[in-house]
Amino acid sequence: MHFKAAVFDFNGTLVWDSPHHNRAFDIFLEKHGIALTDEEKTTRIYGKTNPDIMRGIFERPLSDQEIEDFSIEKELIYQQMIVDELHFAEGAEELFAFLKANSVPFTIATSADNFNLDFYFREMKLDRWFDRSKIAYNDGTVNGKPAPDIFLRAAELLRIPIEDIVIFEDSKAGIKAAENAGAGKIYVVDSIGDENLRNFGHDMITHFNQTDRSLFV
Repeated sequence: MHFKAAVFDFNGTLVWDSPHHNRAFDIFLEKHGIALTDEEKTTRIYGKTNPDIMRGIFERPLSDQEIEDFSIEKELIYQQMIVDELHFAEGAEELFAFLKANSVPFTIATSADNFNLDFYFREMKLDRWFDRSKIAYNDGTVNGKPAPDIFLRAAELLRIPIEDIVIFEDSKAGIKAAENAGAGKIYVVDSIGDENLRNFGHDMITHFNQTDRSLFV
């Protein structure tokens, strides 16, 4: 079966930055006197939007301003950590070049908000590969993963049915979101060596050159 487009999660998929996000959250949580186990981080943080994360870890009602302030505080910690190490995962740009050469549309669907998106476009010059108007991101109007919203929005922006799209994801919540959206195919990107991700039953890659290009041409 041939597919008409590709959609990539960003953090942990195109940029293998999970350790930096984890460390940034550790610093943020310690500052606010919050302790989470690794399992709690998996369920409360990974793949989710910052508003959902902040409500989940503070376990109290938060105003919109508090959510924004906490989110920016944490992301500034992360940005300072990673700014000198930002780069695409191995093989990603070669895959982008192949898709572009074969007129296969592709975009990003990310739980990141506009604050981090600005950072990535500035520091990684994402406009080399991506049309920002076609990127699905956390603009405050979509439900976080595992809800399918972000991937359905990406499909809408590309004007391609979700069943004709290959989605690349790394987190459990993100994989479930892609399944819930009805993606035509899902590639699990194992960026942290998590063998448990095999339990989802999708093809797993550790390098983007492992993508079967015949899926698109």
